[in-house]
Amino acid sequence: RLVATRLRSQMQYRTSFLVTTLVTFLGLATEFLAILILFSQFGDLRGWEVGEIALLYAMASIAFGISDMVGAGFDIFPESIRRGEFDQVLLRPAGVFTQVLAADFQLRRLSRIVLGFGALGLALSWTSIVWTPEKLLYLVVVLLCGAVMFTSLLVLGATICFWTVQSVELINILTHGGTELTSYPLPIYHELMQRFFTFVVPLAFVSYFPSLYLLDRPGSGDVPGWAPFLSPLAALLMAVVARLAWGFGVKHYRSTGS
Repeated sequence: RLVATRLRSQMQYRTSFLVTTLVTFLGLATEFLAILILFSQFGDLRGWEVGEIALLYAMASIAFGISDMVGAGFDIFPESIRRGEFDQVLLRPAGVFTQVLAADFQLRRLSRIVLGFGALGLALSWTSIVWTPEKLLYLVVVLLCGAVMFTSLLVLGATICFWTVQSVELINILTHGGTELTSYPLPIYHELMQRFFTFVVPLAFVSYFPSLYLLDRPGSGDVPGWAPFLSPLAALLMAVVARLAWGFGVKHYRSTGS
């Protein structure tokens, strides 16, 4: 009901909504266009061709788009802390997590998801993926897992604000920056970054490892053949850590006195 109320309020000014959505879409589309222009000049990136990069971009964009639309309430949470508005949330007869989750549900953020599916369509036409029912199901699962991982990072960033009051740029690097990182193959980055985004903040399971399975590509280095199937486990672990951290933060919250 909270989300439905916000959607109705956004649709009160439909022209404004449509213009904002279109502008957002065009702004995001320039990012993908830049990738296509680069590949028109260089051909491939460490053996990855334009269709394969389009697949990585599509998976990262759809996953983050879902997270950005559904979990953006945690992204603006620092402002609620500074203004003392979180005290009101605690007094309402509804779940705290649910209220924050629904605090900034913006339908215009569908633009990134739509662009992601557009890039996915191009990727499918530019690659020779042999689709099976198993691969289709796998794609749906990993997209949802990617959204869970990005949302978990937003929750962790919001949790830190219980002690810092303001947002920590490191989390923005991992969310918005993580979208850029997961749009390209992992081997192009330094080995330390590869290990960090595989074992510490496992964003490699958003697009890179799943793409190895979908494209039937061999992994680089010591990547085992079953690594692409660990995306659900990585998403579950991140979600559990984020939820426990959030509960701990709420329990130890002290009002800013605003």
